[in-house]
Amino acid sequence: MIQIAIAAFLVWAFFKVKEKNGDIDGFAATSLILVPAIIVFVGKIAITSFAAPIWLAYVLELSYFVAPFLLLKNMTKFSTGKIAAYSAIVLVINMITQVLMIVLFGMPKA
Repeated sequence: MIQIAIAAFLVWAFFKVKEKNGDIDGFAATSLILVPAIIVFVGKIAITSFAAPIWLAYVLELSYFVAPFLLLKNMTKFSTGKIAAYSAIVLVINMITQVLMIVLFGMPKA
């Protein structure tokens, strides 16, 4: 939850600086992080429950690009290129916060 809060704050701060018209507020920024986090959480439970290959967990991380892309496509009137760039930034912010959590708290136990 700490990672989601930090990532949502960073995404909100990015959109606050980048988009002056205020299309993305705090709730929208949180949904850009929370929706993929739920997808990854449920997907990883399914992967471990069905003893699926672990590489599928890495494929799930792409939901941090796909879900924000689809959410921004429906929430805003940005161009597709701008939406793709913002979705990539959400993915990068999530990766940075994951690395930050691993550095601060260590690798999670299985």
